[in-house]
Amino acid sequence: MLSLSRLFAPRRRKNQEDVAGRATEVIAKVLTDIGIDRFLNGSLLLDRQFRPRFFAVLPTVTHDFVATVAVRDLDEAHALRAYVHDAALDAATAVRHARLVSDGLMRQMLACSPELRALPARRVAELEPA
Repeated sequence: MLSLSRLFAPRRRKNQEDVAGRATEVIAKVLTDIGIDRFLNGSLLLDRQFRPRFFAVLPTVTHDFVATVAVRDLDEAHALRAYVHDAALDAATAVRHARLVSDGLMRQMLACSPELRALPARRVAELEPA
């Protein structure tokens, strides 16, 4: 019964805030898993369902993505690199700085993707039935 209600229930429409939140999670996970050096050499892509994805090497088929940003082009990523140059990158530092890198990522993706700009900035509060 639960699967039927999920099937026929109205789907939540994504918004820019949701995409930014998920990008923050992806960035924090990638930083803790592979480290800052490999992260800086990779790219973050946004697919047609507005899901951020990290690739260490650009995929050969890029028409499935609405935005592509090389991490090395983000000033915030280089600021993070300078911050952790003398210290080790631990999970707490990665989570703390992932939001800043995500802000720079969203700025770049919004600049190059009309599809992402078409999404609402935030979720509109839904009216409750009386």
